[in-house]
Amino acid sequence: MRRETALLIGFLVITIGTAAGLWSLAMPNFHPLTFPQLQSGTMSVGPMRKDRVLTTAQVKMLNDWLAGHRAGWGPLGQTPPSSGDAVMEMQVAHVDNASGAPADSGPFRITLWTGISAADWNNTVFIEEKPGAVIRIHHFNDKDFGPLRELANQFDYPRSAFP
Repeated sequence: MRRETALLIGFLVITIGTAAGLWSLAMPNFHPLTFPQLQSGTMSVGPMRKDRVLTTAQVKMLNDWLAGHRAGWGPLGQTPPSSGDAVMEMQVAHVDNASGAPADSGPFRITLWTGISAADWNNTVFIEEKPGAVIRIHHFNDKDFGPLRELANQFDYPRSAFP
């Protein structure tokens, strides 16, 4: 085998091997998420974080919205500009596999950026399945984010104008 051919084959092996190794590490992050069924929760909105209990219809709408938006969630890779414009602390129904009966419910946090926190973060949703878990982030267009914006905007809280 000629020297040039051996160098070319070695280069291809290193290049393709590196790319295959990186993709094998990254692929687990590219699967659709499975969200638990939410039972109840509260929403804190505005700068003063006024709490409101979500109604059954609102929780159902949130469950339906999450079921329709399972793909495109990635891990949080940068620090957000604030703690969000609206935070939902939800309770999840866990089912005991042995008996089929509901077990303890746990926290599930959804954070929304709806307005003027920072323009790059508008229409962004964070999902945190439990405290300390990997935070998943997704930026939506206005149409897909609309139901969540309506959910946050129906509560009365002081709003400020754009700077």
